[in-house]
Amino acid sequence: MLFAAPRSGAPSFKDVLRTPIEQLFAQELANSIGRSLPVLAASAGVVYRFDPDTGTFEREPVVFGQLFLERPDPLGKGHLNASISYQRVKIDTFEGRDLEALHDTHRIRGEMSAPFTVPLFGIDLDTQEVTLSGTVGVTDDTEVNLTLPLLYSEFGLNLVVEGSRPFRPRFSKLGVGDLFLRAKYRLLAQRWVHTALGLVLRLPTGNEDNFQGTGDVELAPMLYLSRDPVPVGRLLRLQPYLNAGVNFDAESVRASETRWGLGVDAGLEDRFAFAVAVLGRHPFSRPGRPGLFEVPRVVGPPAPLFGIEPRRPDYYDVSVGGRVNLWRDTVFAFANAIVPLNRDGFRADVIPLAGVEATF
Repeated sequence: MLFAAPRSGAPSFKDVLRTPIEQLFAQELANSIGRSLPVLAASAGVVYRFDPDTGTFEREPVVFGQLFLERPDPLGKGHLNASISYQRVKIDTFEGRDLEALHDTHRIRGEMSAPFTVPLFGIDLDTQEVTLSGTVGVTDDTEVNLTLPLLYSEFGLNLVVEGSRPFRPRFSKLGVGDLFLRAKYRLLAQRWVHTALGLVLRLPTGNEDNFQGTGDVELAPMLYLSRDPVPVGRLLRLQPYLNAGVNFDAESVRASETRWGLGVDAGLEDRFAFAVAVLGRHPFSRPGRPGLFEVPRVVGPPAPLFGIEPRRPDYYDVSVGGRVNLWRDTVFAFANAIVPLNRDGFRADVIPLAGVEATF
């Protein structure tokens, strides 16, 4: 069967989607939510550099604005940065179509039933996320970070199949997301180029069946590039950033993806920094096998369900936000919004984020 009524009292979101077509949606939702929940950069809003004249670490007289791009310069030996942030991710579209209003009015030939249509197949998935993050400067050139999201997810299915009663279950789940362990080592710090190597380890502590994790161990070697800020006039400075790497899925190479980001800060003295960046993700392969969404029709050859022909997606987003120095170079507030530049795969129309951090 293409669709089946969900079991009552289903213990997880994924159990509601039981047939092969529905399970494909479930798997892609799990991966999409898991990998598309933006993870705040480990880099703090300020850095400290060792001053050989005083024998102490001195704070750099700038605020850094990027929230989803890493800075090559580490926090500074012996310093700690702690942050808490909130973001909301509501999945709105799949391959550019409204995810809550998918439908197929071309009659489908049932294997064990009369031909039917699907007037409505709507998925409602809304995730509220609070992220806790801590970064420690281990040496002058090295820092490590631990990040753990706490997720509250709401899931609903609106299923209307010709000849059957509508089914509209609603569930909510509270749990932790996947745990991130990150490290960064600075290779070079010259005026024209700052370079660091990063390593991101993702551990599957989130519940994949509730779309709160990917279910796989992932490892991402990264390269981080920047340069000294460039003064523009008396108060403004600009600073570019480039991140690039590959996120390897230890369970399935085909689920791996390349990632990159290109951005710039516009800082105002040591109080505020506005940031804009373009972020890209490119999975190695398409979801499922070719023709997986095709179903037999009463008239004509088999055709994709809901008119969707999944292909290998490319994700492009723009990130706009910044940081402001609230109190004594110690407490900072930040805010950001991520907006998609294309509509491949499962996407949210906008992902807002806000938070505070403290550096000691």
